[in-house]
Amino acid sequence: MYMADEEPVDQKRFLEESCKPKCVRPLIEYQACIKRIHGDDSGQKHCTGQYFDYWYCVDKCVAPKLFTKLK
Repeated sequence: MYMADEEPVDQKRFLEESCKPKCVRPLIEYQACIKRIHGDDSGQKHCTGQYFDYWYCVDKCVAPKLFTKLK
């Protein structure tokens, strides 16, 4: 709870930090992709799928916890 003159705290960011350790595998896959395409000047290679897989994992972990904190 916060007072009217205080800034509200973004619970989602806090919960994301607590969920990131549970999403190590997608993070490792994303980091491996970044290393694979490092130095590609063609612009054809990307890691969009791995990036979204990682954030899907984090969001899936955050969602049930976040909605219990919203009013």
